[in-house]
Amino acid sequence: SLKAQAQQNKPQVAKAERGVIKDRNGEILCFTRDNISFYVDTRMMTDKRIDTISKVFSKVFGKSQEYYKNLIESGVRNVCLEKKVPMDKALILKKFVVDGLYYIEDFSRVYPYGKLASHILGYVDRELNGAAGIEKVFDSTLRGIDGYFVFQRDVLGRIISLDEKKSKPPKAGKNIILTINKTYQNILEEELEKGLQKYEGESAVGIIMNPNTGEILALSNIPDYDPNKYNDYSIDALRNRAITDTYEPGSTIKALVLSILFDQNLVKENEVINTENGKYIFRNVRITDSHPFNSLTVRQILEQSSNVGMSKLSTRISDEIFYKYLRDYGFSNYTSIELPGEADGTLKMPVNFTPYTKTFVSFGYELSVTPLQMITAYSALINGGTLMKPFLVKAITDNKDSLIEEIKPVKIRNVISRKTSDLMRNLLVGVVEHGTGTAAQLENVLVGGKTGTSQKLMNGSYTN
Repeated sequence: SLKAQAQQNKPQVAKAERGVIKDRNGEILCFTRDNISFYVDTRMMTDKRIDTISKVFSKVFGKSQEYYKNLIESGVRNVCLEKKVPMDKALILKKFVVDGLYYIEDFSRVYPYGKLASHILGYVDRELNGAAGIEKVFDSTLRGIDGYFVFQRDVLGRIISLDEKKSKPPKAGKNIILTINKTYQNILEEELEKGLQKYEGESAVGIIMNPNTGEILALSNIPDYDPNKYNDYSIDALRNRAITDTYEPGSTIKALVLSILFDQNLVKENEVINTENGKYIFRNVRITDSHPFNSLTVRQILEQSSNVGMSKLSTRISDEIFYKYLRDYGFSNYTSIELPGEADGTLKMPVNFTPYTKTFVSFGYELSVTPLQMITAYSALINGGTLMKPFLVKAITDNKDSLIEEIKPVKIRNVISRKTSDLMRNLLVGVVEHGTGTAAQLENVLVGGKTGTSQKLMNGSYTN
């Protein structure tokens, strides 16, 4: 009958192996371990078969023959003898053929470096579906296509033979090559840990990016987690703060605002501004500097991070131009990085500007940004003026490592002129050479940068 035939030829799913994720130099950051579980169909057992199987399994696993005998004799229908057997042992047992003994492939996902790059890689759930990070966004690329085996069975449902014609082998998933450099990632994570301990902070974020291409070379958040044991961690540790959390950037915004002034020819770098000995009343709002000066040149306003100087200069820019440049730098826009949960931040539209908006934005308040947006904007500031799309995936290959797709850098728009960018690079070196950023100096590398102390908004008021 048809029913009997259907029972006899029931297909068994053959899981496809999930692709691996590697760093830019081919270091494997995550792979699938192909485990094999062995079962017996107790309905096909005879004393002789039970004896033979128990002997072989006892020899391979070092457990007693009695142990396996009991398992088989007290079991009903299909009994698992050994679960997730490592490859070396599985190969011995695969060669051992006894009627009623069979095996099922049982994959598990392995992150060999534990917490390393956890917020980039993400993790998979029990069914091996991507649940966070690259694992989630590229789930369909990594997962491959399951196949199936059709077995000829006898009347009792026992397997007689494999029907090759009707079976379809699984197709392995593709591999993902990241832009990440594992060594840089390691160093970044170590340094963030040290920084947290030193300053007794609650969390830390760090990103290393190639400003000319938008390639992310390292990205880390602490607290982080081990994707092998993601269940043991709080939601807080799983969160990728570099893209999901926004903050008020504080003084780091000053370099970007200054670039608008230069690009629009509204200032000269040696122009002297009266910085009011660090205390300035602007429309009955008090603006103060942590390092008071009577007067500073425009260059020194950036070097000494003067709020008074910046707020005076910002009034020279029209609301529309001010807004247009900050939007062009990517604020209140998604970067569209290949990770889930990105926030876009906030920036007021010119129609909603108050008389204070430009003043407050000029030293980093009344707008919110993500760490990723900030590094992307800074890359444009110093790379000649071009906003690049940040990206994490460099290439996709097949399971034999042949290239399927190479991802090229994407230029989004020109923000400032090359001349302005060159000048800003020079000014940022000044901040580190003789401004507030001297702690960042290195002996044999030219460093530029901008310090920023942002106050945190807690329960509606700013804290230190």
